Amino acid sequence: MLLLPGAMVYYIRLLKPPTFDQDENLHDKVRLRVVMAITTDLGDAFYPGELSIFIGIITAADTRRLGPVIWKPGARCLKFQINIHLRYLTALTRLLFTCSDSLDVDSLVLGKVPDVVSAWTDEFTGHKALFDDVVIRRFTLQRERGLDIFEKNGESIARHIWDAAIALAVWLLKHKEKVQQADGKRNCILELGAGCGLVGLVLASMSENQNCQLILTDVDDDSLRLARYNAQCSRNAFNSVWQCCTLDWREPQKFSTDQHPTIIIASDCIYNADNIPDLVRTFSHLVRQSCESSKGSVTPKVIVSTKRRHPSEEMFFNLMTKAGFEQSDHDKVPLSDRWREKAGQDLDVVSIHVFSLPVQALS
Repeated sequence: MLLLPGAMVYYIRLLKPPTFDQDENLHDKVRLRVVMAITTDLGDAFYPGELSIFIGIITAADTRRLGPVIWKPGARCLKFQINIHLRYLTALTRLLFTCSDSLDVDSLVLGKVPDVVSAWTDEFTGHKALFDDVVIRRFTLQRERGLDIFEKNGESIARHIWDAAIALAVWLLKHKEKVQQADGKRNCILELGAGCGLVGLVLASMSENQNCQLILTDVDDDSLRLARYNAQCSRNAFNSVWQCCTLDWREPQKFSTDQHPTIIIASDCIYNADNIPDLVRTFSHLVRQSCESSKGSVTPKVIVSTKRRHPSEEMFFNLMTKAGFEQSDHDKVPLSDRWREKAGQDLDVVSIHVFSLPVQALS
């Protein structure tokens, strides 16, 4: 039996901003030019099969579907142009590129990771619009709530959503009871290596009326700017207070906050073995700092999601044990892959690990 490549999420990526060209021969139409690819989170593989891509023209009053255009097996890039009637572009408009013929928004509440993540443009008006170098990932969360996550266009893997973040978001939405405070108090969530801020913002959306405190951290200034923008765009949807801060794992002692984190999260942060000792020290410092500053009233949970890439990642779990952490929960989230499912093969998984630091380890 043919063994297919490991299961993974694929992402529709706009390799550069779309453009409109007006041609006098088109009269009442304008030509949309698009350059896209369908790749993994790391951009190291392309969608292996044929796939129909539909283009949605979305306004507040109307939705139009065009296409499909076809992604072919073996492709590394898809360039196409499509003519759009000018009357569709007179209102505030978004473009959607998706494999859903019904133009559905990607859902994170079905307990299943989407296998191909759609791409949206920001809002624009008219055929002379100039698109920014961003793409939006739009997700349905809960109770008709949605979340828009802005990413950077292009081929770089920086400042993009990765598989383990989506899988952790799906798991958190499915297991809300694991992150609720037993005493009904509000959560204070601190995300390490937040990137776009997806997981932290999903957690904040789950806090209902508890006025959650969210702290998004990263060492990369561009990532922090993007996380800050995503938090600003979502602030009206979620009853939470947020801040974005620099946190360098090599010097966790330089980070301080007057808040007491109850949940510390990190997704896909152990792929680089050189960073693992610093990450473990950062977890230990943050947990102890929260316990001490709250005078023992708060003992944070540490929740980590990882998509295993190489054996050296085992070092993380060994060092967490040596630091006194105990693993209180472990789960797996399968990654959707229609090709492996058709072949009857097992799906790859993202592993979810929940750690705590016992009281005796704090002394």
